[in-house]
Amino acid sequence: MKKILLVDGNLLLFRSFYAAQIIVKSTPINMGIHLFFNSFFEILKKENYQYVFFAFDAIEPTWRHKEYEQYKSKRKKAPEDLYKLKEIIFQILKIMKISFNAINGDEADDLIATLCVRYKNNFLIDIFSEDKDLLQLVDNNVNIIMKNKDKNTKDKYTKININNFYSIFNFYPKQIIDYKSIAGDNSDNLPGITGIGPKQTIDLLKKYTNIENIYSNIDQLNPKQQELFIKNKEQALLCKKLVTLNTKVNIYNNLDDMLIKIENIKNENVINILNKYYLKKIVNIISNLNNNL
Repeated sequence: MKKILLVDGNLLLFRSFYAAQIIVKSTPINMGIHLFFNSFFEILKKENYQYVFFAFDAIEPTWRHKEYEQYKSKRKKAPEDLYKLKEIIFQILKIMKISFNAINGDEADDLIATLCVRYKNNFLIDIFSEDKDLLQLVDNNVNIIMKNKDKNTKDKYTKININNFYSIFNFYPKQIIDYKSIAGDNSDNLPGITGIGPKQTIDLLKKYTNIENIYSNIDQLNPKQQELFIKNKEQALLCKKLVTLNTKVNIYNNLDDMLIKIENIKNENVINILNKYYLKKIVNIISNLNNNL
């Protein structure tokens, strides 16, 4: 089967931007561009991908913010330089004719989820992201690639798939929705069931599978758990709605758009804009790309 690489562009953008601030003070935007494309080509060369797509968040609030005003409210506003970096990266991707998109009202995760559902029956799909919400998409043809946190291995990246998922998380891919609905998610400011932690959540999911079954059997919980689930029911079910990815985004990008063409990446206009930002290493990487990556 042919392979599609779906990239969480927001993750890569933020990671590249903040890493650049640490590495160099004089030209952090140039370094940010370097880190973004260096990571991209590292991933691209690991597998024989035929198609690629970058998903980004749009500037406008999403449907999640409208459902819950406190959604991600603890996060600081991104600095202006990050938006400058984003504009330049968009410009370079466009010149390379690499497919990307950001759609008002939805998050990058929703775009990725929509394309996953659209193509997973006929393609192998790898998603490059650290976002736990995307774990709900893992199945026989969908994997998640993320940075390897195991210091005992030389492999920079690790792949989460249907075979190793349970051994890592102690629940199944679709249960990430129920897990976050109960345990909450501080990074997204989702409260879940206040007072029920990760261990209790996993134990409950092992027994009852999902949050609806827990409520159907609430009389079987201990008195303290019953109290917490009853008290926090409305916010827990709202969390489940927010965590569930939208797989029906009106996204026009198709397979022809996502097809990787080396001649588009290795063209003169790409080299010129990379040289404009003194990205000699990225120019060298591109120059050494072969037709099979």
